[in-house]
Amino acid sequence: MEKDQIDILILRFLEKKATPEECGILESWIEENADNRRYFQQTSNLWHAYNPALDPDLIDPARAEAKVIRQIHKTGSSKNIWFYWQRIAAILFIPLLFLSAYLFYDKWNDPLYESFQEVTAPYGMISQVNLPDDSKVWLNGGSTLKYPLRFRAGKRNVSLTGEGYFEVEADRNKPFTVETPYNKVVATGTAFNVNAYESDQFTSITLANGKVDVWLEGKPAIAMKPGDQFSLNKENNQYTVTQTDPYKWYAWKDGLMIFRDDPLGYVFKRLEQTFNVEIVVKESGIEEAPYRATFEEESLNEILRLLELSAPIRFFYLEREKNDDGLFGKQQIEVGRKEAKKAGK
Repeated sequence: MEKDQIDILILRFLEKKATPEECGILESWIEENADNRRYFQQTSNLWHAYNPALDPDLIDPARAEAKVIRQIHKTGSSKNIWFYWQRIAAILFIPLLFLSAYLFYDKWNDPLYESFQEVTAPYGMISQVNLPDDSKVWLNGGSTLKYPLRFRAGKRNVSLTGEGYFEVEADRNKPFTVETPYNKVVATGTAFNVNAYESDQFTSITLANGKVDVWLEGKPAIAMKPGDQFSLNKENNQYTVTQTDPYKWYAWKDGLMIFRDDPLGYVFKRLEQTFNVEIVVKESGIEEAPYRATFEEESLNEILRLLELSAPIRFFYLEREKNDDGLFGKQQIEVGRKEAKKAGK
């Protein structure tokens, strides 16, 4: 595709105007190679930098006044001076009125007047977000973070679906809270990973350093220490807390996928979440086989090829079929033992 066409698609995606078909075309283009992924990320970062939500700090009455005064000095008559002073009053009154209204509603915590940013990381990519308090968040593919333009007094609340790694600026007087559909994490200054994909049976929090409290509805806080991993089974609402190597669980932010004797079923799940595909296992026993590897910024095709070289399995891409709404469903990939032949297709 021509660069101009790609730029238009990216702009429509960032402005949330892209159709499902356009999103599919853009996703395919992004997955073609690392240069495309890098170009999309750079364009996305620039767009968010130049299109923030409304910030009252940008309202600058002093600049408006100085501009009008310069116009006054260009004129000589008292009549014109009076005219321009009227202009000053009008120019200053509107932004000051708006700013006063903003601060009034901010004081009374009216949710109708809150401004939020929402950032989504495309599948197969990682996005970094700098929050208003200088905390940093990395979003894994298919994840969405929603946060206010300005944190209110006494709290810093954000919401997450998918997976995010948080490096939180220390502030004991203003706790930092990450809300997911299944639990919430409260911290003051720490680093941790939250995995909360809707399609996964388990949700987890892994603490790199500092300390956090995990809250489940109707239960007391669960205190975590560095190296702890909290894992919740969403089907029965049962949880465990175990010790682990935390970097393994957030290495994805550095472009790494680390597997250390993990069952292939878990490897397939991570690939499904990262690249928005569906891996169909055709033979029993494959998912339980342990696997050990480290992948660094490889594409899905490259990872599957390396899996075939290092494990007795073979992958087959199935033809994508249209849903009832006329849109293509997820790419299905069938996996079987190497000696098996492709079934049905």
